[in-house]
Amino acid sequence: MRLTAIVLAFALLGVAPATAQTPADKADAALATITAQSPGLAVLVSKGGQPIYERYLGAADIEQGRPVTAATRFHVASVSKQFTAFAIMQLARAGKVDLDADIHTYLPDLPNYGAKITVSDLVHHTSGLRDQWELFILSGTNMQSLLRQSAILSLAKNQTGLNFAPGTDYRYCNTGYSLLAEIVAKVSGKSFPAYLKDHVFAPLGMNDTLVYADAAELVPGRAVSYSLAADGTPRLARLNYSNYGATSLHTTAADLAKWSRELLHPAAFDAALVRAVQQPGKLRNGKTINYAFGMFDDQFAGHRAITHNGADAGFRAMIASFPKEDATIVVLSNGQADVGKITRQLAGALLGAEVAPKAFAPDPGQLAKFVGFYVNDWEAGMELKVEAGKLVIYRNGQRQEATVMPDGTFNLGSAAASWTLNPDGRLDQLTTAGVSIVHRRVEKVTPAPADLEALAGRYHSDELDVTYQLKPVGPGLMLTSLRGDPVLLGAADPDHFEGGPVRLTILRDPTGKASGFAIATGRIRDLRFARTN
Repeated sequence: MRLTAIVLAFALLGVAPATAQTPADKADAALATITAQSPGLAVLVSKGGQPIYERYLGAADIEQGRPVTAATRFHVASVSKQFTAFAIMQLARAGKVDLDADIHTYLPDLPNYGAKITVSDLVHHTSGLRDQWELFILSGTNMQSLLRQSAILSLAKNQTGLNFAPGTDYRYCNTGYSLLAEIVAKVSGKSFPAYLKDHVFAPLGMNDTLVYADAAELVPGRAVSYSLAADGTPRLARLNYSNYGATSLHTTAADLAKWSRELLHPAAFDAALVRAVQQPGKLRNGKTINYAFGMFDDQFAGHRAITHNGADAGFRAMIASFPKEDATIVVLSNGQADVGKITRQLAGALLGAEVAPKAFAPDPGQLAKFVGFYVNDWEAGMELKVEAGKLVIYRNGQRQEATVMPDGTFNLGSAAASWTLNPDGRLDQLTTAGVSIVHRRVEKVTPAPADLEALAGRYHSDELDVTYQLKPVGPGLMLTSLRGDPVLLGAADPDHFEGGPVRLTILRDPTGKASGFAIATGRIRDLRFARTN
């Protein structure tokens, strides 16, 4: 009676009573920008093995007016890796693969890299091998060209150097997972797609899932890949893959939820096998890294999750399995949606909001200590500035605001990956994998025009079979090749030039003359080019 009177009073005043926002309302708010004419999104959240939230939004094919549905198959990029790694563990437990064996045991055609690389190194990204995609780009290959498994293998066979000694560091490497797929085929006697279909997908009832190994193959119900122009207009972002192991799984949100359920509650497979693929890897010195068999141990809105994301062309994918909550979140996009951000929002809305940290405003003196230009051995450097009382990072043409913590560290939204300033001025970056990258504070230089002219010439890499040309442009250098897009490089510290993700190091002979250069691009380090004129 009292409630009725209150509602009546609001009605007489012309005011609607406020209604509490439900968890589903909060989740819907995270997806509000998706329309029927935009690239699509498939979202599935389950608890206890039962869906508690499902949304299928936008277009699977904008030109044909075909919407995303529960049956839409998405390319899930690197989410594929956990299935490749699972197959390797299956074969290891069957006695057909030795995780500690040299990869030449199974792939004898690979070159001698000068150090033993184990199967486990491939699984955990500790091999030191250079990444296939960045090798393709540096070779002048257009990433919308037909990218074949055989070409990846040829690239791997033509490399003579490594990023680091195997087992001593971590660096994400797609090449390793392409090689793992070859090992699966070699020891099982089946093609890689057939092995996964028979030994992984079928037992789990993942009937809408396949490894897409042939870019000419027809796949009913699949989503088309899109990017978004600066004004938001969708554009085709072609994906022309005939490769697998590191990527190329096509699946649905519901099928991925079945896989996640198996990770949380083994039923189709032996529990010991399922637990084994969730154990983190280790470096040779015994240090544990935060990467298991194709899966990270991460946090979303304060909830621990076993997870991996994926990104190829316009496709974005995220799967997160929450052991404590017995929950799963799957987010699939064919239009470059920020699936990580959406997953965090869904976890907060549907699994419980994260306790917000206490507000902390660092004093100007503390921020000033970070200011400077920093370089590392893996990629182009970054500049730290203080703007309007905030610490700001500029790198690769992007501006990001950092969060400074009371303990003197800072991060970019993930406490699992943070930077610490050392007394000697170096920044130690702790990555999500649990390993550190050292950033050195340096002074930028301005080379004299004559010094730039002395670097002009042609430089060749036998490992990529490609020639680059350096020529002075203003205060920097232009890097060009016959097939690749030109890259403008600005001067960084002495004998180093940077542009985009590229860090180029000039190599000199005993007389001081430039004899070549080495390139680092993020997942490639010290790839050398010899001067030819």
